[in-house]
Parts: sequence; structure tokens; C-alpha cells
Amino acid sequence: MQTLTETTRLKIIDGIRKYARIVSRAKEMGISEADTHDLVRAMLGDMLGYDPFFDVTSEGVLRGPHATFMVLNGTPQQFLIVVQPLTTTPHAAHLLRLSGVNTPNYTSWAILTNGDTWACYRLGVGTGRSPEQVFRVSLSDSQTIEARLALFSLLSKEGVHQDSLATHWEQHCVLNPVHLTALLLLEETLQILRRELQRYNNYRIDTFTLRQVLEQGVLRPEIVAQSRRGGSDKNPLPQCYAYTPDVNSPSTWRLRIRNADGTPNPEWLTQALGELQGEHRILGIPADDVPYVKERLRNAFLELGVALNDLPRALRY
Repeated sequence: MQTLTETTRLKIIDGIRKYARIVSRAKEMGISEADTHDLVRAMLGDMLGYDPFFDVTSEGVLRGPHATFMVLNGTPQQFLIVVQPLTTTPHAAHLLRLSGVNTPNYTSWAILTNGDTWACYRLGVGTGRSPEQVFRVSLSDSQTIEARLALFSLLSKEGVHQDSLATHWEQHCVLNPVHLTALLLLEETLQILRRELQRYNNYRIDTFTLRQVLEQGVLRPEIVAQSRRGGSDKNPLPQCYAYTPDVNSPSTWRLRIRNADGTPNPEWLTQALGELQGEHRILGIPADDVPYVKERLRNAFLELGVALNDLPRALRY
């Protein structure tokens, strides 16, 4: 369990308040991307405890070609930082160049930030080696100061020394409500529950009915929907998916990439790309249909403002 010294705790709290005011004024002034880089570097030193000269580097040999900074912390590389303009909302599509075959082997973490919002990603997750968001925190959001302190502290020099980010990731994987819900609804788990109900209550129930009871009366509906990678809307349209061989049969739809309002979802898009690059046959997508699926992914990324040259080579043609 992470324990912070009072000095570090107060430094982060003071930094959150100080830089929330600075970010607010910077938004009004419309500062440049270069100035945003300076702002992020200042936060790393002033608020998170790093030496901005020796712990944080922009040396290309160390950070690689697709990141802004590498935080070294006097040890092997800790995490990459990718800085976006203050007016740009950070999302997973900004890490395309750090996913798939381009996933770096010298760090497992990337921080995507515009100075206000800080999104932490674990790189190289799953067979598609796509980035998965671990947490997201903003200087200016409505969370309590203690909630923001808890997340920013994971990125602090003191937190890194305690390996807090890896511990948080492990808890995220094991205790995440979406993952737990998916585990509870597995056929194997339902079979165990069915047998226990029969043993303790002498009541027979089939797994289909048991799943319905859990989904409709026990578990939170929005979490059940997310566990299916389907979002929180109950009746998504076929246009929300990259592959819909039968528009009248939702069970055949694969790779959710859009929100209910039709806008591309960056997190789903990045995951879908990773899954497609992994093994399309496992998804039930015939080889002849893969070009069509890639086209839908490409168009969705372009809608997000991702430049064609930033797309993986497999989506450019």
C-alpha cells in the first residue's frame, strides 16, 4: 500500500491548486504547444518531485521518436510522456504510434497529457499490444482534492519508488468492475453458481435464466453492457460496429468502435485495432471482409483528427 510523506502530500495538493489556476489562465490566453511542454515539465518538478534537469529528458535516443519526454528518475526508464496541445482532449488514438508492433520494449507506461488532463496507459496489453487506460485525472475536474491527490501520487517520484503504479494496475485488472462482471457471467462461473444453488436450496435453474437474473436484477446494467464491450446504451445500432455481416442479428456484430450518437470512441477504436491485428479469425471475421473492416476503422480514426501518416501502415491502404 502506498504511503506518502506529509511533505510530498502537501506538495501535490499545493501543486493541484496552483496549476489548476495556471491552466485556467493558459486556456484563456491560448498558449502554444511548446509552452504546454514547459508547463508539463514544470509540474513534474514542482508538483511530482522530479528533478526537471536530471530525471526528465527530451533526448530522442531515450524517449523514442513518438514521445515528448521520458521520466528516468535516476534508474532505467520509468514512463513516457506524450504532450498534446492544451486545447486537445487526450485519448487513446494519440498513442497509435506506441501500439502494436511499435510498442516500446523499454517501458510499460505512457502518460498522455495536455497539462490539465493526465491519462495513464499501460502499453502492449493483450494480443494486439494496444494501450489500455489505467486512470484519468484532471486538475480542473469536480473530483475532491483527495481523489486527485491519490491519482497524481501514483506518478510522483515517491510513488514510483514504491512501485505504486504497478500495484494500482494489478488492482485495476483484478478488481475492475467490468472485468469482475465479465468473470461472473462466464459459463463456467454460472455452472458453479447453479450447482451451489441446487446444493444449498435444492433448486434447479439453467444457466441462461441465471444469467438473466444476474444481468437484470443483481449487477449494474451499465457495467454489464461495458463487460460486453458494448457501451451503456441498450440498443446500439449496427453502424456502431466495424463488422456487421447481418444487420438484423446483433450476435454477429464485432468490434464496437462508436458511441450511441455515432461519434468514434477512441478507446474502443484502439482496442478494436489491436484485436484485428492480433487474429481476425478468432473474431469470426473472414479474410475477404478484413479490408472492409479496416476501411471503417480508418474512417473513424480520421474523424477523430488522426493524421493519415499517424495511422498504422495496415490502415493506410
